[in-house]
Amino acid sequence: MNNVQLIGNLARAVELRELGGNKVVGKSILAVSRTQRGVRVGTDWIPITLWDKQAQAAAKYLDKGSRVAVQGRLHGDYVAVKGQAEGEAKRSRLVLEVIVDRITYLSPMKRPGEARAEDGAEGKPTQGGKAGR
Repeated sequence: MNNVQLIGNLARAVELRELGGNKVVGKSILAVSRTQRGVRVGTDWIPITLWDKQAQAAAKYLDKGSRVAVQGRLHGDYVAVKGQAEGEAKRSRLVLEVIVDRITYLSPMKRPGEARAEDGAEGKPTQGGKAGR
């Protein structure tokens, strides 16, 4: 079973990239607090990937710092290490990310085309909600 559930804050806004065949991928990083015996001891920075309508909605309604809950699966891939000297044995490293199946917005959503309240915008943000596939 490969199932991941995390709650955290977006470390940066969702970045969209259009692929061929009407496919859209969104990437961000989720900052998740690590605690030990109720005391915060650090933060884990976890790459997340969203697809299609879910990615578009997240990019539209979430900003850096937005609190979200994600459910999905862990995906790992080996990538070549850049900057190796010529003649050096090729090295690779394992890169892990969470492929998001479901995302729940836990903080107020931004309105499209409007700055967040903490950026000095006037008005009350809309209530948090869910975006699905």
